[in-house]
Amino acid sequence: RSHARAMLTLSERLGNRQRLAQALNRNTNLSLNEGDWKAARDFSDRALAVSALNPSSLIQRALLEYELGDFSQGEVYLDRVLEVKRLSSPGPTQEYASAAFVVPLIARITGMERWFEVAEEAAEAVLSSLAARPVAAMGLAMMAVQRGDADRAGEHYTALQLHPEVFVVVALDRVRGLLSQTMGNLDQAAAHFEDALAFCRNAGYRPELAWTCCDYADALRERNGEGDLARAVSLLDESLTISRELGMRPLMERVLSRREILGA
Repeated sequence: RSHARAMLTLSERLGNRQRLAQALNRNTNLSLNEGDWKAARDFSDRALAVSALNPSSLIQRALLEYELGDFSQGEVYLDRVLEVKRLSSPGPTQEYASAAFVVPLIARITGMERWFEVAEEAAEAVLSSLAARPVAAMGLAMMAVQRGDADRAGEHYTALQLHPEVFVVVALDRVRGLLSQTMGNLDQAAAHFEDALAFCRNAGYRPELAWTCCDYADALRERNGEGDLARAVSLLDESLTISRELGMRPLMERVLSRREILGA
């Protein structure tokens, strides 16, 4: 936080629009991770005013709107991400990396698999870049989870072992947990979800913590070992408390449906 705010102060002083957009995006991302939607929206408004077609700015705003349940407004920004990607030259560019990453994350929130072909095309173009490869790998992994494709999940689980320090809105250990669950390895999934919980609690990343609690509860319900259902109910309660407090309507609805299944 201190680095992000210092970066913004210096960028404002220098008056360089590209640097200013980068600094505003860093602060937007931090606010999104913490669930401070008002600050995230304020930083996002400023970033889009500086550079209306900046892929990072558009991704962040799309995710913010989708997390809060305003799908129509979120789609406005997602359409801009895809349009910027369409107008750019194919390759390991920020425009292609953005499309590869944001589409699967939004699909996880909405349950809809629209634009997956576009995201896959973008990911394949990005994989040749060492800098952008982790983002593309995360996107492909999330698509495998959404499709329930165990074979591809195994491939992407192995690929993500090469990127142990990645955190781009979604915790890598949550993705590993989801991949492990898709592969049918529920004990491994639980271990990854435990790591994701610890990471999010320590960092103060409450939206990602709420999603991790919900996903972990799904894995425990599927495993159904001794004490798993009771732990699943506890995790769902925590996810519901956070999502209600932060106004994350899609996640709230997801949690309530699972609580109903468990009779909680």
